[in-house]
Amino acid sequence: MIWRFFINPIMIFILRSPFHFFVSHSVLVLYVTGTKTGKKYFIPVSFFEHRKGLLTCVTDKPNIWWRNLTSIDEIKILFKGKEIQSKINTEPDDLDYIYPKLNALFEHSRIDGFFGGVGYKNGKPIQKDVIDATKRMVLIELDFTES
Repeated sequence: MIWRFFINPIMIFILRSPFHFFVSHSVLVLYVTGTKTGKKYFIPVSFFEHRKGLLTCVTDKPNIWWRNLTSIDEIKILFKGKEIQSKINTEPDDLDYIYPKLNALFEHSRIDGFFGGVGYKNGKPIQKDVIDATKRMVLIELDFTES
């Protein structure tokens, strides 16, 4: 509840403002439309940029909002202060595909590791924790390299 009514609105406000540079290096906003209701949702998520224009984000499977992404090929996002269209791929099941991308995200960001329940040893994510997180999380890939 604290995320939905307090933290997310503050993050969205900052990301839409001229002060977005404080957080836009690691957080973007997904513009999600409910498939049944047509309602618009703005979901701030952290991301890892594998290379320019290719990003990965994750969410926990129990967070049902990601299901609205499974039937679409493109999505509008707010990325580093700009609204852009991006191709999207949502992967909830293929653990072999999810694992390396999730591991890269956790290597890049201890904050994401914390929220993923991942511990660290010698500065690296504990692999058993990454495997467990892979089973609990959904991978969201964004690709706007051709835009």
